[in-house]
Amino acid sequence: MLPFWNFTLVIHGGAGEVMMLNSKVVEVIEFALKTALGLGSQVLQHGGSSLDAVQRSVEALEDCFLFNAGKGSVFNKDGKNEMEATIVDCSGINSGSVACLQRVRNPIKAARCVMDKSPHSMIVGEGAEDFVHGLEPGEPLGPDYFYTDIRHKELMVKLQADVNPQNNHPQTVGAVALDRWRKLAAATSTGGLVGKLKGRVGDTAVVGAGIYGDDKLAITCSGDGDVFLRHTVAQKVAILYNHKGYTLRQACREVISENLKGISAGIIAVDSKGEPPWLAEFHGLRSSDLCLRSPM
Repeated sequence: MLPFWNFTLVIHGGAGEVMMLNSKVVEVIEFALKTALGLGSQVLQHGGSSLDAVQRSVEALEDCFLFNAGKGSVFNKDGKNEMEATIVDCSGINSGSVACLQRVRNPIKAARCVMDKSPHSMIVGEGAEDFVHGLEPGEPLGPDYFYTDIRHKELMVKLQADVNPQNNHPQTVGAVALDRWRKLAAATSTGGLVGKLKGRVGDTAVVGAGIYGDDKLAITCSGDGDVFLRHTVAQKVAILYNHKGYTLRQACREVISENLKGISAGIIAVDSKGEPPWLAEFHGLRSSDLCLRSPM
């Protein structure tokens, strides 16, 4: 039996534009990340699974308005929130994804429900909401819960200028973990792009694009979701690692160099060997600010 501290948990708060944040806001973001890391770490310290740990950390970030997921999700072109999330049980190579959610507080919890309690891998829109609310009856959330002034201002700038506004907050959230039983898991959640078209689905909801996991490694990504979809980024990292003999560092660097030049992108990954996890960034994410690792 491995000692209880022999686990790894890595989280990220996203890869957005270069962020010009004052020190007070940075402190709040770092506190939110440390809180989310601590909640996930508690699961692992008490012998819990990597799957429960990544879900718990991502839920905590979804509950914080500073991140583009759950409570802090951006608005689409019609002024609505459409959220997506995926969770992957790497040991069983099983996953659950949701997209175009508008009335669910924690999309990552909905994704877990799809994985554990449905025969499907992905459910979207009203179908996903009806499925989740059928399992956990309660009053659906209204749009007021997700409204924040900063997100509304971002939408107005986007619509008026027809350009992407400077992101003053991190984008997307994610977590990867290795528990003491050497089982891996990955989770990710996002509100997508500011001013996106109604019904747009990004890489966060697609295994192989923004997230991937098998019995050897777990990966989550953040950045321009359409580019990640077109290049199946997470899958390419896994292929280099599993079949070409690359280390995690080499695989992430290769994919970023070849497929993600000039875009906002970030990748976090951990493998089953328990080696130090890899945090890769390009244009906008500094791992020391937004990614934290639990003590080994």
